[in-house]
Amino acid sequence: MSISRLPVLLVSALLALTLSLQPSVANEAFFSKDGKTVTMGLGGRGRSGLVQVDIATGKITPAPLPAELKDESIESVAAGSEGEALFLAKDGVWVWTPGAAKPVKHVCATAPVVGATDLFVSTVPGTPLTDCLLVSGNESADATSMGSFYGRKPGGKNTFLSIFCRRVSDATGGIFSNDGRLFFITQGDVWEGGIMVDDDAGSERLGTLVGARIAPLGILNTDEANGGGMWVQHVAPAGKWIYAQLRGRHMAAIMRVPLPAKPLHSPTSGDSLTTQDQLDAMSYSLNKTEIISEDMEFAAGFCATEVGGKPRVFYFGDAEEDKGLVMMLWEGAGKPRVIGHLPQE
Repeated sequence: MSISRLPVLLVSALLALTLSLQPSVANEAFFSKDGKTVTMGLGGRGRSGLVQVDIATGKITPAPLPAELKDESIESVAAGSEGEALFLAKDGVWVWTPGAAKPVKHVCATAPVVGATDLFVSTVPGTPLTDCLLVSGNESADATSMGSFYGRKPGGKNTFLSIFCRRVSDATGGIFSNDGRLFFITQGDVWEGGIMVDDDAGSERLGTLVGARIAPLGILNTDEANGGGMWVQHVAPAGKWIYAQLRGRHMAAIMRVPLPAKPLHSPTSGDSLTTQDQLDAMSYSLNKTEIISEDMEFAAGFCATEVGGKPRVFYFGDAEEDKGLVMMLWEGAGKPRVIGHLPQE
């Protein structure tokens, strides 16, 4: 029987099961503007804390978290307009400015979003979304999907509003490029698009998500012994590339695909995509995809940037005996190299 003829409730259950098997998504780290440090939450390995890593020395500096966040598993961080670290904890958004005398501060609650993940921020000046806080989530604790985007405009009286998404129920992993292009993850693959902001001040939603899949990188297989699969878990646009971290059960890889010259589908394009448009875009991405690292059991803390035309990709991977998880750096050629270790617990 065709899946299109299955009962609606059964189809919904199948989709929910498929999504539940995918790894959770949250932006765990980001580079400073000069590319010299990485700010990273340690929740990706079940640890607590927020740290800054010096790329040149591998030195790790913990953030001075208040007592109420001492044991908090911080899984989602994002860079603000001035390089400050915004992060999710205890149903709220918090801020820390590395190196500054200012303590960690609570910014706002994530309500009405339940279980908010994947914090990201638009830092390009002069746009309707500048300094908006955006997260993924739902408004129901028993929701069957991973959720879609919610946004909060700057201002103490504002709250998070939903972003309408007609056919995508698992929009996660959102991130803006330096020039304001929006990339995100849906169903384990890379999408690009934008948010059409609702101009009605009294609207109950922030806007509408517009986008299309541009890189079907998700990998699935099955066999009698041990089939497996990897889904895109994080994306990071930098320079002329979109870097992607894939992860599955005991599987991980780092890849990159070329940044399209222009968005395939965006709020201002006014185009109606044809089947050929989509095939051409995805075929181009796949033909130009490069594998940076593979055959890993684990990867987290992923982020990427470009400094002086030279890429930098950071992540931490499998543990080395008696040393802890390795912190890896790739700078555009050769294999990623070890720059330090996360101390063992």
